[in-house]
Amino acid sequence: MKSEFKFWAYLLMILSMVFTVLTVMVVSGNALNPTIPLVAFLVACLFFLFTWTWFFFGELRTKVIAVEIKSDEITVKRYLGLSFKKTFPIDAFDGYKTSILSSKSGSYEYLYLIADGKRVIKLSEFYHKNYKDLKRIIINKRFKNLRFESFSYLNELRDIFI
Repeated sequence: MKSEFKFWAYLLMILSMVFTVLTVMVVSGNALNPTIPLVAFLVACLFFLFTWTWFFFGELRTKVIAVEIKSDEITVKRYLGLSFKKTFPIDAFDGYKTSILSSKSGSYEYLYLIADGKRVIKLSEFYHKNYKDLKRIIINKRFKNLRFESFSYLNELRDIFI
């Protein structure tokens, strides 16, 4: 079974491109004509850099992923399925954990496939249209349920850099 994306995944890709262009414009514009005070310029640069890093390396690289589950392997393509594929044999996984992210718009479940004690694949109810079907296949393949894990922004931030 192949994963399918919701509208939010495509919107995130567009926002990442917009933030890339805005960051370049702010940095190059102020370098050519320094009209913004240095402190305000640095704060704006840090904001754009953090937001871009979160979108590009946090969300697009780890959550907005194309997944294909076959009988004996799982294939992952990061960045909305636009990157190179990486294939994992089913027996490489220790199991899975789930987590719930609550927001103003609702609560969304995440499923983390664990290999060698690390979160290798993240499936997101927010980004994947067929999340429940993907989860059902993982459960039917007898992946070990490693427990529920409380959602942590600190862990999400750590995953960006690992």
